[in-house]
Amino acid sequence: MEVKRMVEPHKHCPVCSTPIPMDEVTCSERCQEILSKNQQRVRRTRTIFYLVFALFIVVWVVLSIKR
Repeated sequence: MEVKRMVEPHKHCPVCSTPIPMDEVTCSERCQEILSKNQQRVRRTRTIFYLVFALFIVVWVVLSIKR
């Protein structure tokens, strides 16, 4: 028995969920810009988190040594 596909292989735009071909990242330039801005914001937030965490560790070590 042959299996028939009802829908061609595809994926969805990570911004608006529109079906797109497998070889594309987003459905439009607008979605690409939104995705890029979101990725930059996530990268910046992650960097700030790591810097604050490192600062917390340094302060903790310095205060532990002073005791």
